[in-house]
Amino acid sequence: MTVEVIWQDPSSRRMITRSDEPSAATVELLAQTVWGSRSTKYRIIDIAKTLARLRDPSYFVLSDAGQELCVFVLDKCLKLLMGKRCHGFHFVMASTRPDRQHEGLAGQLIEHVRNYCTSTVGAPGFGFAYVEETTEYSLHLSDQIGHTVEANIALALFTRVSPRNDPTVGLVLPEEAEQVLADLEQTYEGHELTDFRSSFKPDECFVAREGETIVALAQAELLRWSIISIPGIRGAFLLRILPFLPGLNGVLNLRDLRMVRLGNLVVKEGQEAAFFKLLEACLSHYQAKIGLIMLDERSSVLRRIRESGKMGLLSHAMSGSAKLRIDVVGMGEDMIAKLRNGPVMVSAGDVF
Repeated sequence: MTVEVIWQDPSSRRMITRSDEPSAATVELLAQTVWGSRSTKYRIIDIAKTLARLRDPSYFVLSDAGQELCVFVLDKCLKLLMGKRCHGFHFVMASTRPDRQHEGLAGQLIEHVRNYCTSTVGAPGFGFAYVEETTEYSLHLSDQIGHTVEANIALALFTRVSPRNDPTVGLVLPEEAEQVLADLEQTYEGHELTDFRSSFKPDECFVAREGETIVALAQAELLRWSIISIPGIRGAFLLRILPFLPGLNGVLNLRDLRMVRLGNLVVKEGQEAAFFKLLEACLSHYQAKIGLIMLDERSSVLRRIRESGKMGLLSHAMSGSAKLRIDVVGMGEDMIAKLRNGPVMVSAGDVF
């Protein structure tokens, strides 16, 4: 692992470093971090597996006398804007040691991280982050960075208490890859920040077929969270009562919640029923009951999904929205206007 010193305080042993691999201390800090604030709070199970999905990661660490105090994780990527290839940095996650919080460490680190990204991303380029609207810490960090464009991203849940497989659903075949990519380009025509050739993963891409024809498509990734708290009466019921109710306690295991992130979604005209069977089969494959769809609120694809079928009994349990905040580097007003007018794509390659 190569470690690059970004900044060092000559009067102390405090420094900021960047590396393309996480240290054991970084992994441990992120594994113990509780995400969320006023809304659902959770830990990420097997954080090392999540980090392994990053495309071109940078781990920025503020340390003092060799002890890691604050960590930012960024992921460099390549997306299309107005048909042009633009590099971007995805601000994935940030964490500070619990006993060193409220000391301004994240604020100190963020200035150096922003300078690094601005100087290396190229022009036109951008930085972006998905920020849950109730997560005060992330909102505060995002405000410190600043942003030029903001988009509302729906966190839409698709749920089935007893999901079933379907004989028409299976993984995409190698010879179908080019057709799938063409279908994605057509479906999301007019969406900016697409990256289908890099985000497409055949081993996670499920299709529904009618004969030999693909009629629906979904890329499915398993997320595993351990829920710490959910506010209100609903949260009290799910966390304190549901686990002890015979016949219902097997509906959700919130201490190891399996959630399927559903992206790169395609549903052919008139094939809405096949599409919802496909989503249900994805849940069944991962032995999960909840699927998460993240799309720009302005997306016609999101509208079709919401209007075409039932999202499920549990779909309102933890649904919400997020802000996609974008900071630009070296972009003309035409590009910025395209981002503002949207819709923009939430890539299946972006890691959460």
